[in-house]
Amino acid sequence: MFSKNLCWRQCLKFGVLLLLILFSLGSVQAQSRHRRKHRVKHPVKKHAVIHKRHAVVAVRSAEQKKDTATIPDAITSKNFTVTSAFTPSLRDASKINFSATTALPSPEKIPLSYNVPAQNLSFTYQPSFLRPLAANIDTASVWRNTDFVKLGYGNYSTPYLEGGFSFGDGYNSAITLHAKHVSSKGNLPLQQFSKTGIDASGVFALGEKNELEARAYFDHNNQYEYGGLIPGVNYDKDSLQRRYNDIGVKIGLNNKVKNTSAIDYRPTIAIDAFSGNRDEHESTLIIDAPFAKKISETFSAKLGITANISSYKADTSTVNNHLVYLSPSIAVNRPNFKLNVGVIPSFDNSSFHLLPNVTLDAKLRDERFIVQAGWIGYYNANTYRSLTRYNPWIEVPNNFYNTRVIEAYGGFKGAAGDHFTYNARASVLSLKDVPLFLNNVSGAREFAVLNESKMNDFRLHGELGYNAKEDFSLLVGLTMNNYTGLKNNAEPWGLVPIELTGSLHWNVLKHLLLKSDISINNGAQYQDASGQKQRLKGAADWNVGAEYHLIKNWDLWLQVNNLLNNKYERWVNYPVLGTNILGGIIFNFGDLKK
Repeated sequence: MFSKNLCWRQCLKFGVLLLLILFSLGSVQAQSRHRRKHRVKHPVKKHAVIHKRHAVVAVRSAEQKKDTATIPDAITSKNFTVTSAFTPSLRDASKINFSATTALPSPEKIPLSYNVPAQNLSFTYQPSFLRPLAANIDTASVWRNTDFVKLGYGNYSTPYLEGGFSFGDGYNSAITLHAKHVSSKGNLPLQQFSKTGIDASGVFALGEKNELEARAYFDHNNQYEYGGLIPGVNYDKDSLQRRYNDIGVKIGLNNKVKNTSAIDYRPTIAIDAFSGNRDEHESTLIIDAPFAKKISETFSAKLGITANISSYKADTSTVNNHLVYLSPSIAVNRPNFKLNVGVIPSFDNSSFHLLPNVTLDAKLRDERFIVQAGWIGYYNANTYRSLTRYNPWIEVPNNFYNTRVIEAYGGFKGAAGDHFTYNARASVLSLKDVPLFLNNVSGAREFAVLNESKMNDFRLHGELGYNAKEDFSLLVGLTMNNYTGLKNNAEPWGLVPIELTGSLHWNVLKHLLLKSDISINNGAQYQDASGQKQRLKGAADWNVGAEYHLIKNWDLWLQVNNLLNNKYERWVNYPVLGTNILGGIIFNFGDLKK
């Protein structure tokens, strides 16, 4: 009985315990449901960018207290504000991406400086004929491979023949060939002459950095000693003939672009053979090698090597004339001035002389006015060839002396406006061994070449030019010399003290070109029959010409020499021809090389 009661009691305790467990589980689930229902959510801010900046959603909520293990009696209210802005748009177009593209340039501006040089011209006033010349061809232009033949005839039995021919493509080679012949016969006995010349020149590319320049020439001049001949008298033409032949070649090399060592070079070598009809022969070798090394943007070093070696032979004499000199210098190149400082050590045969070489160009007034000053020394190599070109009626010389000049000068040059240019210089020159030309008073028609060991010269030189594009060009120059201090001669025989020159080029119409040049001088000094000094009358030689384009490839030309019919004497007893009128045709032909 006791055991049954004990079992019933244990079962009752187990049932009560089970009910308590079930009741506890129910309470826990109810509390969990209550917590989930009233759970506190902490505020969260969100910012969303919809489709690349086209919509923005802002979420705002009030701050809540932190959640605890127990459920708060009152939960703070929460407000949510959503703001949305949306703009519909098309999707950006797809672009091709290049993986090897270079970076864009920097927008930073790089300072650049460019100095515009003054537009000044160096004028030469010796009239010359037009002819094709070899030139460095710009790659942006086209080499015109053209040719021409010019034919004419005039009074004084004057035939005229000239031709110019060109070859090459302008890139690897550019070659020109020129030939000319003219002769005249005056009214005086043996007043006649003929001149024939031919020369070929070319430029040849040696790779991309160097080029070779070459020239070959031949000149033949024939005239007679007609000074003082009496009309009606028979003379031996062979004894009065003066015929000169000149043949030579010149080769040079120069760099077209800057090399890695920044050295510019232009060496040349020339060989000339000159002869007359009286068994006189002369050969000359000329070497000229200038070099320049750029040290910096301001400084550069220069060095020149020059050798003039001449050998002359005649029936009565043999003369070797050697001239060698160096020209080292330092050049300073600044935007407002250029300065060159150097010396010239020289060997004139067996004599050594040190010459100055200092020049200065200073720019003023926006580079349109340049002041010049200098103290320089140089040589004029006198050869049989150079002397006969100055006076073809000289005696056969027995000796030669090179003229040494030391010059101190000052002046200015520049431009006025868009058309005018000017140049003026005053110089004081000290000259050594100057050749003078004195006529023979004994009746001979030749001039003796006298050597003046020392003389001075005060020289004034001025130039003025006016240019209007390519339609009009006028150039005028004046040179005045005052020779003093002669040591061996009473007067500067044969030298012209004052000379005025000018040149005009004017395209009057589309097919009409006018040309003109003039030379005026006050005459040189000479001796009369009694040995007294005299001065030749002044001379004015005015030449005019015209060319007219007739039809395709054909032009007409007219030339009038000595328009004023001034039969002046440059050398005593040798009057020039009167008015000489020539005319003819020009035929142009050739290809256009591209």
